[in-house]
Amino acid sequence: MKGTCVIAWLFSSLGWWRLVQPETDASQCQRAEHPVISYKEIGPWLREFRAKNAVDFSQLTFDPGQKELVVGARNYLFRLQLEDLSLIQAVEWGCDEVTKKACYSKGKSKEECQNYIRVLLVGGDRLFTCGTNAFTPVCTNRSLSNLTEIHDQISGMARCPYSPQHNSTALLTAGGELYAATAMDFPGRDPAIYRSLGILPPLRTAQYNSKWLNEPNFVSSYDIGNFTYFFFRENAVEHDCGKTVFSRAARVCKNDIGGRFLLEDTWTTFMKARLNCSRPGEVPFYYNELQSTFFLPELDLIYGIFTTNVNSIAASAVCVFNLSAISQAFNGPFKYQENSRSAWLPYPNPNPNFQCGTVDQGLHMNLTERNLQDAQKFILMHEVVQPVTSVPSFMEDNSRFSHVAVDVVQGRDMLVHIIYLATDYGTIKKVRAPLAPAAGSCLLEEIELFPERRGEPIRSLQLLHSRSALFVGLQEHVAKIPLKRCQFHRTRSACIGAQDPYCGWDMVMKKCTSLEESLSMTQWEQSTSTCPTRNLTVDGHFGAWSPWTPCTHTDGSAVGSCLCRTRSCDSPAPQCGGWECEGPRMEIANCSRNGGWTPWTSWSPCSTTCGIGFQVRQRSCSNPTPRHGGRVCVGQNREERYCNEHLLCPPHMFWTGWGPWERCTAQCGGGIQARRRTCENGPDCAGCNVEYQPCNINPCPELKKTTPWTPWTPVNISDNGGHYEQRFRYTCKARLPDPNLLEVGRQRIEMRYCSSDGTSGCSTDGLSGDFLRAGRYSAHTVNGAWSAWTSWSQCSRDCSRGIRNRKRVCNNPEPKYGGLPCLGPSLEYQECNILPCPVDGVWSCWSPWSKCSATCGGGHYMRTRSCTNPAPAYGGDICLGLHTEEALCNTQPCPESWSEWSDWSECDVSGVQIRARQCILLFPVGSQCSGNTTESRPCVFDSNFIPEVSVARSSSVEEKRCGEFNMFHMIAVGLSSSILGCLLTLLVYTYCQRYQQQSHDATVIHPVAPAPLNTSITNHINKLDKYDSVEAIKAFNKNNLILEERNKYFNPHLTGKTYSNAYFTDLNNYDEY
Repeated sequence: MKGTCVIAWLFSSLGWWRLVQPETDASQCQRAEHPVISYKEIGPWLREFRAKNAVDFSQLTFDPGQKELVVGARNYLFRLQLEDLSLIQAVEWGCDEVTKKACYSKGKSKEECQNYIRVLLVGGDRLFTCGTNAFTPVCTNRSLSNLTEIHDQISGMARCPYSPQHNSTALLTAGGELYAATAMDFPGRDPAIYRSLGILPPLRTAQYNSKWLNEPNFVSSYDIGNFTYFFFRENAVEHDCGKTVFSRAARVCKNDIGGRFLLEDTWTTFMKARLNCSRPGEVPFYYNELQSTFFLPELDLIYGIFTTNVNSIAASAVCVFNLSAISQAFNGPFKYQENSRSAWLPYPNPNPNFQCGTVDQGLHMNLTERNLQDAQKFILMHEVVQPVTSVPSFMEDNSRFSHVAVDVVQGRDMLVHIIYLATDYGTIKKVRAPLAPAAGSCLLEEIELFPERRGEPIRSLQLLHSRSALFVGLQEHVAKIPLKRCQFHRTRSACIGAQDPYCGWDMVMKKCTSLEESLSMTQWEQSTSTCPTRNLTVDGHFGAWSPWTPCTHTDGSAVGSCLCRTRSCDSPAPQCGGWECEGPRMEIANCSRNGGWTPWTSWSPCSTTCGIGFQVRQRSCSNPTPRHGGRVCVGQNREERYCNEHLLCPPHMFWTGWGPWERCTAQCGGGIQARRRTCENGPDCAGCNVEYQPCNINPCPELKKTTPWTPWTPVNISDNGGHYEQRFRYTCKARLPDPNLLEVGRQRIEMRYCSSDGTSGCSTDGLSGDFLRAGRYSAHTVNGAWSAWTSWSQCSRDCSRGIRNRKRVCNNPEPKYGGLPCLGPSLEYQECNILPCPVDGVWSCWSPWSKCSATCGGGHYMRTRSCTNPAPAYGGDICLGLHTEEALCNTQPCPESWSEWSDWSECDVSGVQIRARQCILLFPVGSQCSGNTTESRPCVFDSNFIPEVSVARSSSVEEKRCGEFNMFHMIAVGLSSSILGCLLTLLVYTYCQRYQQQSHDATVIHPVAPAPLNTSITNHINKLDKYDSVEAIKAFNKNNLILEERNKYFNPHLTGKTYSNAYFTDLNNYDEY
């Protein structure tokens, strides 16, 4: 294209076009940042599950065999394979249209009027699950192996929240009781910690009493020993200056059956204490709001994540609490306020070491040792539960954590706690807990679960140590992340620099492996002494192209129009020494331009070397090519001219044809033959005039010739007057084309003995070849012979196959006078010490601790190791030490399972008495209810027994005795009885009037479950509306609810403790009801 294409509008905005990389502050490039694993990098390791129309994957739990993942989403239940999250079973559990319409009529949206799964608990082979069911909660008991098989369906009131925005937690105990902490009514203004199912009576916290619960947000619950612990945050009732949220730990006794007359159907052992998580200093900085917890039962440690208030600057911290510190706070004094105008003051604890003991006799038999009046007044503990360390284990500003999970990892030198923290923008931070009390934590990496700028809050976080995997519940899918990703690091420096306790460099295999994958711990290198840092070098990348815009260009005197677009190197811009963007920053298209000729090419070579020929040159209309309406080029694109007009061609020289092949130089054994040609019209024809080829390549026949015997000639050897004579002849043998070429080869000699008297002539009898070998004829040839073998040499190895050798020499005799050499090898080898070398045994790693052999009463768990790393072999030493370790567990006493023995029965006709007892547990497990239900014994007769015999008595004496009790005595006894009865009646009346108001405050409302399992729940809720009097509701509950609650049991055949924590609100509105 002639001229220069000038973009007019580009010149006008030249300042915008010039893209200059901003100078990066040197201090910013020197800062230390933690490594970030992008969504693209973690993608190959992720396993994900999605389902059409399924959202809110907020509930995750595992089957007892830890082979399946059970997931609760909105309107769906799923069973997934743990290995790859492949679907096993999907069950839709939605709301019916009638329930949805009732929900819409209450002003709720379509999104809210769905069935959000909020309770998902595994007990044995059953799955207990509850859903909001469009603000009409319902619970079902299903088979874990087939979720469509429903064994029971009951109301979800007080077991599951009405609204999907309300926080809740629930757990199942080994005895089959369900402990739930949730809102019990439609608007969420009646929060309660409620126990139902099982064999114990239903209990709850006091209703509408802010000193018990004050607008709580429940976080988690755990079954530990004699207590059930609940963790939540609530408005601090003891704080006098404004509204402040405190985090709490509360507990109740599992054997609590409520009070009598006072605190009836209400917890008598409910206590709560504040959890402190703060930065120390002259003015501490408090993280007041608990968001999530994780319990390590082996170490009695509870990890909790705390944040600042949602309206303040975002900040989060991780604090670790010891169970003994929580128990110490509950054993200390209470914080009590006499009335609303009084100050909160400490009050001594009447039961400083309360362990849920019960009263064995009297009016309060079977109640806990705690006084009912104390239980009503003293709820809040004075002492604050302090964390293990004064400084939080991990802190981060401008970030809010929502979930926590902890894994205990065996490093090369120590056990390390790895904390996984879920953020509100869809990442998981992997933190190494402090290795020492004075040391700090390390942020090892941050995993992005979404592409850039697409993050969303994480709904659930579960860690399965046996599978080394982290399971994450999100809004639209479930993800599985392996905890060990050592192959991610390709080099030793990357492996060691990651500071990952899961990984180390195997110096034998030359790759990054986990401790279990390494061949030897002594050859496994790991470092956890420092915190990893992120490479801040950022290569520049282009941003998106701008829209196409019109622009103009000039071509000499012609002006044309084009379309132009640009892009900038700012996504991101190069930083800290990163590469600049590669590629064009501007694109031009659809320019209207006229065609132009390219320059003429050079003239081509002449078409002939002599005589008249022609040459050609060309050009094309492509400088530029006409486009978008431009004119084409004018003129020819090809020119020709003559050449070599005056150069005459010389006479034509050429080869004649090849002549015949000449005679072969050999008749056999390979010869050569040739053929020839001549050059006509000159001597300079190109090429050779002679050509050769092999001939008669077949081998020649073998020729053999023998000469005649020579005449006998005497030999200078005499024997007994006679002499010897000899003669010769020669034999030649070869493959030759000409027999005349044979030469003399092998010589043969014959000898004879001639007597001197000539009587016997000459004879060859008795002569042998040994005659000359004895030295009497030195010209005779001597063939070589081997000496004896030497002894075997020492073996090259002591075991596992070595080599030894022995030798012999060709000197017995040596070959002489053309004799033949010895045949065979002079050196011989042999394998030796073929038995393998001894191998000393080495212990393998300890296996994980097994499950406890008993749920109560004292059991044990164990771990084993084997002498197989390697096993002793071929006489090697065995491993020293124990192959099994055991430890005690679940030492708390088991609850009594038998009733008292009945009285002995009357003797039957066979002379036997019988007594019986009953198992008070519906579904005993383990050693519960072991033994017989009846006992029998032979009847026992008293040897001193005297049959009844009538005895004659004096009538006068009998009459005298009757006369001693007269009318006066009867009147006195009657008056005394009347006065005593009036006094007792007055005392009872006064007692009832005195405690009537206190009994009124302790009155509770319990949810009413339907008598038949398939009866509509709505009908019973409407019954509650008919009772305005609290006393009427209380009487209704006593007469109708408790028996039904006991009938709606959950299968107590449970193999372990099950927990369920539900988090559903976003962090910007979780305090709203």
